[in-house]
Amino acid sequence: MTAEPKPVIPVVFLSGMLADQRMWQPVLDRLAARKELMPCPAIMPIIPPLDTRDDVQAMARSVLDQAPDLFALVGMSMGGYVAFEILRMARRRVSHLMLVNTRATKDDPAMRRRRLLLARISGRSLPFQGVNDAMLDDMLHADHRHDAELIGLLSDMAEDFGVDVFRRQITAVANRPDSMALLSELDMPCTVMVGEADRVISLASHHEMAACIAGATMIDVAGAGHYVPLEQPDIFADALCELVT
Repeated sequence: MTAEPKPVIPVVFLSGMLADQRMWQPVLDRLAARKELMPCPAIMPIIPPLDTRDDVQAMARSVLDQAPDLFALVGMSMGGYVAFEILRMARRRVSHLMLVNTRATKDDPAMRRRRLLLARISGRSLPFQGVNDAMLDDMLHADHRHDAELIGLLSDMAEDFGVDVFRRQITAVANRPDSMALLSELDMPCTVMVGEADRVISLASHHEMAACIAGATMIDVAGAGHYVPLEQPDIFADALCELVT
């Protein structure tokens, strides 16, 4: 008898600021390598660009235009903010949800002002630098802080996007709405994931977010900071498989 083909799950991956499809490649490589070994559906990755709009609502509409009628949704950092807008607009199109190194709260007024100031002044008097040492200290686990390949990837993605994309994305992040009230309305299978060394978005905020989503699974990832898909792709791939299976 011919074996039944495995189901194919469309998964929309929404990247963080100044990150593109390269953010997800280590996870996709691991999913491809283990697809015959694990009871995991085949995954059809969809990685929409988030670099042409300066508000999260417009980003969300663009993603929905490119996505199939039903899909699993993975949002990392800024991608999580776009995911919340997708859920507001078309929640029934989302079969599974994964929120990674992101938050449901909006910026407080001081943070919003700082981001908008950065949007105005970036690249004016000094060359744009999308990744710097202070950011890496906050974003990467100590074990990866001097990983030349990883830092090179983050720098390459930021440089490829450049200052204009940075201005658009940081403006979108600064002006995003609060999404805490939305969480209690979500009823799809959901995983919330955070790197234990993330100093950009606290562990506590992730646990608060997961507690507001009925039945959500909370995963604290050791050995990772803000970039779990790059720092711990095996753990990420396992969690995604478990979510959609």
